[in-house]
Amino acid sequence: MSIRVDGLYSQYNDYKVDFDRIKQGIKKKKESGSSYDVAVISEEGKKALENKMLVFSQQRSKDVVGHLSPISSYGYMNDFEKALSDLGKENISGEYMTGDYEKEVVDIAIQFEIEEGKKTDSFDCHVNKTVSVYNLMREKIEEKYSDSEKETEYYVSYNGKIEELTKEIEIEMLDQVYANHSTFIATSTEIWAGLQDYTPTVIYHKGGNKQVINDDVAEHSEKGKIKDMVLKAFMSAVSDENRNTLEQQEGSLRHFKLDLGVSSSARNMLNGIWDFYASKA
Repeated sequence: MSIRVDGLYSQYNDYKVDFDRIKQGIKKKKESGSSYDVAVISEEGKKALENKMLVFSQQRSKDVVGHLSPISSYGYMNDFEKALSDLGKENISGEYMTGDYEKEVVDIAIQFEIEEGKKTDSFDCHVNKTVSVYNLMREKIEEKYSDSEKETEYYVSYNGKIEELTKEIEIEMLDQVYANHSTFIATSTEIWAGLQDYTPTVIYHKGGNKQVINDDVAEHSEKGKIKDMVLKAFMSAVSDENRNTLEQQEGSLRHFKLDLGVSSSARNMLNGIWDFYASKA
């Protein structure tokens, strides 16, 4: 058989394929057996190998499934929001997914007991509650991984794979939950500030002079400014210094001021928005 391919170099033209030589080569391989090495395993050996692989597979499955943790991003979100909600309840249930927080939540709630009279510093109070819950859950993670005899745990990741659970992964889950809550509160606060029934409080003094309280809303009414301000306050609130300061405080935390990284007027404005709606609750 002759093959000619136009456009190729001359050495590839008039190339002849010797089929008889190829057939003879195949025939010889068949007569002599396979060209590959063959390992012969007795039936007894096959059975022993199968049993060994079965035991290994079962043991590996048992090791992973036996330490498969229920920890997940959803679990942290559920527990974070539940703990915040429980701070305002008399009866706190212990139905948490990522840890046993019931006793500590009760202790935190004592520091935020409801006061009689006009509600003030409502925004600061919520920030302090949020950081307190973050501290509690963060400490549980640190305590868990400080145990040198702690067994390896696994969890189901976003991509559906079973992967090793580490302290860094759990803290990352908690940080994301805190960030999501902060974004929700920031968006809500901006919406509240823009509602029609929210108006600055005007106090008239003797002599006709007037003082406008919470008029910062007008100054920061441009879309996004209040949201950005709240996000900045929340991110500042969870700094290591603020977290340590809050933990060391005794007594009520309703009016305690953390360093939120915003001006006094901005802080007063945010408290004013929250106080306005808190007094209507």
